[in-house]
Formats: sequence, C-alpha cells, structure tokens
Amino acid sequence: MALKLGELLLKEKLITAAQLEEALKNHVIYGIRLGSCLVEMGYIDEDVLAQLLSRKLGVPCVGKKEMSSISKELLDDFPRNLVQAHQVVPIKLEGNRLSVAMADPTDFKAIEEIGFVTGNIVTPFIAPDVLISQALAKYYQINSGRTRYQVVAEQLRKPVAAETAKPATISMPSFTDTSELLNVTIPAEFEGFGQLRDASQDDLYQMPDDISRYTVDRLSMNFADARTRDDIANVFINYLGQEFSSGALFIVRGNSAVGWRGVSAGERVTGFAELTMLLSKPSVLRDVVDTKNFSMGALINTPENRQILKTLNIPPEVSLLVLPVVMLNKVVAIVLVTADMEALGRRLSELQKLVRKASLAFEMLIIKNKILMT
Repeated sequence: MALKLGELLLKEKLITAAQLEEALKNHVIYGIRLGSCLVEMGYIDEDVLAQLLSRKLGVPCVGKKEMSSISKELLDDFPRNLVQAHQVVPIKLEGNRLSVAMADPTDFKAIEEIGFVTGNIVTPFIAPDVLISQALAKYYQINSGRTRYQVVAEQLRKPVAAETAKPATISMPSFTDTSELLNVTIPAEFEGFGQLRDASQDDLYQMPDDISRYTVDRLSMNFADARTRDDIANVFINYLGQEFSSGALFIVRGNSAVGWRGVSAGERVTGFAELTMLLSKPSVLRDVVDTKNFSMGALINTPENRQILKTLNIPPEVSLLVLPVVMLNKVVAIVLVTADMEALGRRLSELQKLVRKASLAFEMLIIKNKILMT
C-alpha cells in the first residue's frame, strides 16, 4: 500500500521523488504510516491528503476543520470502547445517520459493529491517520503508546537532497570476529522501502512454550521468517527474556528513546511502551546514541537512569549491557540486558552478533516488501 500511495502522490505531483524517498526511509525505520510521515515532515497538507484518498477510494473525507469542531455531546454519547477498538471518531449525527471518521473506511466489520451498538446507519468518512490520532488524543486522551507524530514533525524534517545526489550505496552495521563495529555497504536501491504496520495487542511479547529449545539457530530462523518489524522485536525479546534476568528494547525517535519491549524475570513489563526518555538529558541511552558504542556496568545515578531501573525492577548495583542498533548510519534502537560483569563480558560478542542479525532481518524485511510491491 505504501508504494501505491507514493506513486499516486508522485503522479498527482503533490510531492517530489526526493521527498518520497526521505519519507519512505523514516516510514521503514520508525514504523510510521507513509501518509502520516509525509504530513508530519511537512511535505503534504492533511486536507490535501484526505481529498486525494477520498478520490482514490470513492469515500467522502473530513479535514482539520471538521475534526476540530465536533460536538461534545456527540463525543460523550459515543461508546468509548468503539473508539478504542476501531480507532474511529464520531463527527456528526443527523437523525439516525451517524458519520464517523476513520483511516480505513473499507473496514466493514468495524462499520457493522458501530451500527449494531449505536443503532444508527453509519456513514464512513476517510481521514488521514495523523488526524485520527490527534483527535483521539484531544477528545479521548487515547495515545496508544505511540509518541510518533510530533517526534517526526520536529526531528525528522530536514532538506532533501536532489535525486542526482543520491549515493550508490548505504551503510549497514556489521562486526568483525573481535566484535569491532564496521559499516558494510549494500546497494542503495534496497534502502527505504517497505510497509511496516504498528504493533497491536496480538503482537505483544509472549515467551515461547518450548523455551529450552530457543537456541541461537532457532533465533536466526525466526529473524529470517519475520514479516513485520514487531516480529523482529518479539524474536529479540523472547531470547533476551530466556537468557537474562531483565531485557529491553527501545526505539529511537528524534530526541527521544521510547519503550518498545521490556521483560523482567521472564514476564513482559506492563506499560513499557509508555516509557519515554529524552535524549537531551544525561542517561546511558544518550551515551549509547551519542557514541554509537556499547556501555557496560552499573548505571550512574541520574533521574533518567533511575527511571529505567525502576521500570524494569533492576537494583541500582546491578550491571547492565546496553548496545546500539545502527541502520543507515544512525542509531534506530537500543538493546539493554542485565547480568553480572563477568557474564556480560563473556556474552558481549554474542549479543553484538545478535544485534547484527536483527539489523539484517530489518533490511531483509525492507527488501521483501519492496519485491512484493513492485
């Protein structure tokens, strides 16, 4: 779907090829929908995108004006469980005809359920995902743990080089047998493509039933079989939960590190996705992002480090190993595990190779999705 939308926007001359390339890059790395990424990078207006999607699907659209002036009575009367389940916003009620804004107006199951619960005839209106998310936050204080849009808007907007200046290769992280970090080049045409959906409740971390057989070989096969970015995260955290007392994955977005997956004593850490660490403040996460190198040992006593320890239920004297996941010459994720210093030293090389496997799995996913879309 991402590539088709991109081609449509190019055909309509609403964006340039260079803007699409830059948006696709961030779309893949951060898992943000392409349309929302384009809006928040300032490449297309929300209303223009809504009108384009409306013409494409033959469904009426709503824009910023309509979404900002919804009746409080209508919002209060509309069942909150429907809002949360289907990510929809009621916009108008005329008699028994209810108009709802949704990012996917072809979700007939959602439309049918809304009609059944409310007793109204439902008319779907299409709205860009970014407007839906903003409305859910404004009217219902529903964030879903996705601190995506403002981060992209503020941190990822930058001048886009001309197409002719695009390099022939891009960099990928790799390690020597002595665990030295290297940059490996791959063809540039494989960079920046792929439709990666957001995590849902069904994607959340689950420990495998046969933990004793969750070996590095099996982990490698699961990385190779991953279909989404969240599959990769789940494979990673399953292994960390098996091998270490605590483990965590953070996704780096602009000037923040956001909780992605967390495990402590073999159990998923509830609410870990709500953890957001500002990289402008002193922490081990900031050090790893700044240096693009690992950190090992007990954490320095700072408010941000204390927050990490508290969330993962880690005593302050425990040693941690924190490693960056580097793609496209930037840190896009951070891996954290706990153990005694001797064990961390013994397993440093193994974990660096695991990080490399995850990076390669991510790149394989990009290539697979590009193949499917072309």
